[in-house]
Amino acid sequence: MTLNVEDAEFEYHTKNSERLIKDFLNFVVTDIPFFALQEELLYLMNHREITQFRIPAYMTVDSQEHIFYFKIKEVEENQKLRTYQYLGMDIKRRPQPLEQ
Repeated sequence: MTLNVEDAEFEYHTKNSERLIKDFLNFVVTDIPFFALQEELLYLMNHREITQFRIPAYMTVDSQEHIFYFKIKEVEENQKLRTYQYLGMDIKRRPQPLEQ
């Protein structure tokens, strides 16, 4: 199945894009390389009009949910194109049970 992501892309060849790949590889447990997941991630973010994606705890090395955040940059030469610039990652910690 081919996903239509002609109007979306990750920012390339910047320190932010290098950090995205490094963060993904360091925290996500998968046999699928990041480049193979890019199209699906872009499609989901663009289609849902969101600027983040979440990796569930069971797929991470530290068993914590990781949220990857982006900013959308409009491209002057092509106003239909949305470039997702990586801002960073955060961990969504599970609430600890209250001690009795």
